[in-house]
Amino acid sequence: MPEETEGPDRTGRPWTDEETARIVALVRDGADEHTVTLRARRSTTSVVHRMRRMLPLEHRSCPADMVVPALRGHLRDPDYDWRATMLLTPPPRPVVRSPDIVRTGVAGLTDGDLVGITHSVLLDDRAATADLRERLVGEVRDRGLGRQVVDSHETYLTTLREPFGVRDLDEWVHRWSEAVGLGVSRFPDYPPWQ
Repeated sequence: MPEETEGPDRTGRPWTDEETARIVALVRDGADEHTVTLRARRSTTSVVHRMRRMLPLEHRSCPADMVVPALRGHLRDPDYDWRATMLLTPPPRPVVRSPDIVRTGVAGLTDGDLVGITHSVLLDDRAATADLRERLVGEVRDRGLGRQVVDSHETYLTTLREPFGVRDLDEWVHRWSEAVGLGVSRFPDYPPWQ
């Protein structure tokens, strides 16, 4: 059986210096990738990888079908030291910081903006759809900002106390927080007296 048709029976075995030198000689003589692969008796991927390592670092990323022509071009130079080039290792890949997650919509609001917008929307039922109110209240709950929204409402009611005659501020704040779905009492629950 001729050597060209023996196939990749060297697959998985370590490369020898003689095999690598044979590849260089074949490429210098004008052999194409298919011929080099058959004569090396290895897989095409393995042979292309080996030839790619003979290229300078800046040329190693060339497409697979361009490896043989690129190597042939370098081997035309009698001073090209492919053995030394194979010992070079590429620099480490740059550390690329993943992009920041940009949130949009209700989830993209800062805590302060979420508190202010939620309070404003909850003050006037006509200001937004029921879906938007539910999403705002849900986000406020998820972030644990219910207390801040209720504090905003308490501050708002304090400014209205005199003109509207609001006497029991605590009761108004509690009823409002229950009505809008926040259910936050003005005072935290304390354990009973022992």
